[in-house]
Amino acid sequence: MSTNNAQNSLPGNLNLDANANEVPLLDEEVDDLLDASGAQSHRGRKTTELWTVKIIDSDGTIKPSKLSVREALEWPNGRKIVLKFNNAKQPIGDEAGLLSGVLGLLGSDYEKFYIFEESWRKIITKNKVYNECVKQIFHFDENSEGTIKKNILKSMGKSWKETRLRLYDDFYEPTFTIEQNIEHRSLGIDREH
Repeated sequence: MSTNNAQNSLPGNLNLDANANEVPLLDEEVDDLLDASGAQSHRGRKTTELWTVKIIDSDGTIKPSKLSVREALEWPNGRKIVLKFNNAKQPIGDEAGLLSGVLGLLGSDYEKFYIFEESWRKIITKNKVYNECVKQIFHFDENSEGTIKKNILKSMGKSWKETRLRLYDDFYEPTFTIEQNIEHRSLGIDREH
């Protein structure tokens, strides 16, 4: 069974035609999927609501399942969520929404991606998180051009950047000294970071 089949029967006004002149950005398409599914979301990602997805066991058996983003992150070894893609190598269906939520949580994880780095390009743990987390949770065939991996890393990078900006807005006080700002940091962030 190929996991790269396009589904043109999705709700909403998504254009998944391979001959379309414009291909919507991954984040826009996922947001449209969330809107179409009626899912409640926070910044385009939901963590407690259930997504209807297909899972594949280690023996190749595919079964439907309902998972939240948090459950997907704690998913047991040997079972993976099957990702489907359109012809532009963008994830589609509820699995795309679940992927977006997982990538959002991974990208905002202070332990996986240090917030003290100046830019996403300088993060050296990207490939490790991709291989040890994303590839362990989701089942998909990587394309030879690397488009799928590139889009996944881009989505995690966006979440990382948004998290850094939110932390700066919430915890940085311009009238404080550097030491005072370090003491004023969010819980869960190491002093060195």
